[in-house]
Amino acid sequence: MMIAALGVTASEADAADAVQEAMIRLWRKRTELAGADSPVAYAVAAARRCAFDIVRSRRAGRAIDETDASVSPADVIENRDSLAYIVRLIEALPSPQREVMTLRHLEGLEISEIQQRLNLSAGNIHVILSRGRAALRKHFEKI
Repeated sequence: MMIAALGVTASEADAADAVQEAMIRLWRKRTELAGADSPVAYAVAAARRCAFDIVRSRRAGRAIDETDASVSPADVIENRDSLAYIVRLIEALPSPQREVMTLRHLEGLEISEIQQRLNLSAGNIHVILSRGRAALRKHFEKI
C-alpha cells in the first residue's frame, strides 16, 4: 500500500497519511471486504485513491501567489472554461457513455469499481469508454 501511495504523492509523509486514511476506510468497510475477490488489490486501490485525494487537496489549497509564474491568469481561466466545456460535452452523451465517462474520468474510479457500480462487464465498460471518447474526439475535430 505504501509503495502505491508513494508512487502517486512522491512524498513519504503524504504517502503515510494516505495509507493511514485508507486503513481507516477499510476498517469501516471490513464487513464488505470479506466478500472481495482480492482484498490486497482492494486495499492497494484504496491507498491510491486516498493518495490522489491528498494530491488534489494540496493543489486546490495552494495560494495564488504560490502558483507557477509561467501560468498566466488567462491560461487558468481558459483551462477552467475548457474543463467546464468538456463536462458539458460528457453530460450530453447518451446515458451509458455519460455514466461510464463520468465515473472513469471525472470521479477517477477504476474499471473494477465501475463494474460493481453499474453491473457491467469490463469489456463492455471498455467499449463504452471507447465510444464516448470517440464521440468527444469527433466533436473536437469539427472545431
